[in-house]
Amino acid sequence: MRVFLITGFALDKRAFSLMGLPGDMYQTLDLIPVRKGESLREYALRMAAEIGLAAGDVIGGVSLGGMLALEMATAVDVLGVVVIASATHPRSIRKRFKMWAPIAAWVPDSVIRGIFTLIPRILALQNMLSPQGQALLADIMGKFPPSLLKAFPMMIMRWPGCVPPARYRHIHSDGDWLIRPNGDPATLTILPGRNHLITVSHPEAVRDLVMRAVEDFQTSAKSSAGAASRNPSSPANR
Repeated sequence: MRVFLITGFALDKRAFSLMGLPGDMYQTLDLIPVRKGESLREYALRMAAEIGLAAGDVIGGVSLGGMLALEMATAVDVLGVVVIASATHPRSIRKRFKMWAPIAAWVPDSVIRGIFTLIPRILALQNMLSPQGQALLADIMGKFPPSLLKAFPMMIMRWPGCVPPARYRHIHSDGDWLIRPNGDPATLTILPGRNHLITVSHPEAVRDLVMRAVEDFQTSAKSSAGAASRNPSSPANR
């Protein structure tokens, strides 16, 4: 079993670096280039094929990465899905992003770069980031390709959403400034704070919740397999 975690919009896989995940099982992933005219689902399935996602793996991600993970789980019989500061439908995205999305493709690269360079400074001034977290995000966001910054907003807004699988966990913060906390309380854990980038602002708490979710997925799968073996007439044995 492998656990794949996909980074989010304007980020790279270093957004998971402060979490201290065990490298033997957990693999963190950058986004791949977008193809012209591609939908979010098409992009997700192409990425799943590129990483070799297989039945029995766990898939997850932060923000956009969580949406991609949900779509991948519709095509591959994964052990479970864990999403971080994400959503099952774009209706949970706050209006400030929705208003910007239609014009993103037309904004000059220099303006986009300037906006995303400012974000870590603003978050630090609002006490959402440590100096270490600010430095990390400043470097990440300063290097994110403008072509992806222009392509993803409308891909996200056109996404029809996705129903989570049975084995599913969602980690969020109570005052996320980009995506409202959403989902079934039975699978949703809400951390205190206003930050959307909780893998950087709350790395230890997110790590512990992700690892606990993976353990729960394994336990649930074993219980289901045991129940099926004791009941030959169950659907799993037909």
